[in-house]
Amino acid sequence: MTQNRSMVADEGEALAVLPQSGLARLVGTVSGGRWQQNVLPFAALILLVITFSIAAPDRFPTVKNLNFILIQSAVVAIVALGVTFVVISGSIDLSVGSVVALSGICAALVAVEHGAVAGVIVGLGTGALAGLFNGICFAYLKVPSFIVTLGTLSIARGLTILVSKSQPVLVPEGIAQLGVTPGIYIVAAIALVAGAILLRYTSFGRYTTAIGGQETVASHSGVPVRRVKILLFLLSGVAAGLGGLVLAGRVGAATPTAAMGMELTAIAAVVLGGTPLTGGIGGVINTVVGALIITILLNGLVILGVSSELQMVCQGLVLITAVLISLDRRKIGIIK
Repeated sequence: MTQNRSMVADEGEALAVLPQSGLARLVGTVSGGRWQQNVLPFAALILLVITFSIAAPDRFPTVKNLNFILIQSAVVAIVALGVTFVVISGSIDLSVGSVVALSGICAALVAVEHGAVAGVIVGLGTGALAGLFNGICFAYLKVPSFIVTLGTLSIARGLTILVSKSQPVLVPEGIAQLGVTPGIYIVAAIALVAGAILLRYTSFGRYTTAIGGQETVASHSGVPVRRVKILLFLLSGVAAGLGGLVLAGRVGAATPTAAMGMELTAIAAVVLGGTPLTGGIGGVINTVVGALIITILLNGLVILGVSSELQMVCQGLVLITAVLISLDRRKIGIIK
């Protein structure tokens, strides 16, 4: 018995220490055949830029269009950063699009009456509450993440329509500044740095990767799995709330139909960045690259005059291809 406890303790120490080593992470990635998840996203990004620059040299590679792409991708990246943590843990969050809309509406309504600061707090708090609800249902009530977040998608969208009475709400100047340059770049940069530090240099980040890699082993090694799962969805909700603030600021108003389909776009950004839906590996920098890929793809198709219907087809095909490339088939039997 003592020997078994010692083995578990040693395993837990190794689990906590190993991800801190950059060399160990690199060796693990290459030996597992995962080098393509770091190389392919950047290669795809470069290929897209070259392709659209050649196809539309007078419209695509311009300063104005570049700024538009960066602003668009910043909104997607902020929301997708929270989803990244959830996917790395091996779960999914389908509610972020509706939570973005609900957070934006609640923030705008409060900001009109009590100022921008109060609106920001309420917007982030709304996202946090939605994430907390998802996390508790998933971690304690054992409702699969796919089902609970799908339900929250519907709940949040319905609440958005009820709270707004199906009418857009103009946002005050303080929140509007979050959606335009340089405010949107500052917010995105802070979110990116915070996410990178959280994933790479904290025990929470190591626990997230451990749960996605092998949840049973992580649990036996002393990882507080339930608590981490709740915090993961809480983080995803806060990121969605921040995305709602930024999107409302960019548009100049919070609308009940905002962010329709953004859950698909956010998940596509995560997967295109090389984070497999089977979990265990991934990174926030890759998610930003994925957000750029999906934004540039849609932007280039619009410039080339491709219809919205075909854009949806292309987006779906790209997502399926990315999943096929990044999927860890050794874990295909694990359903979460």
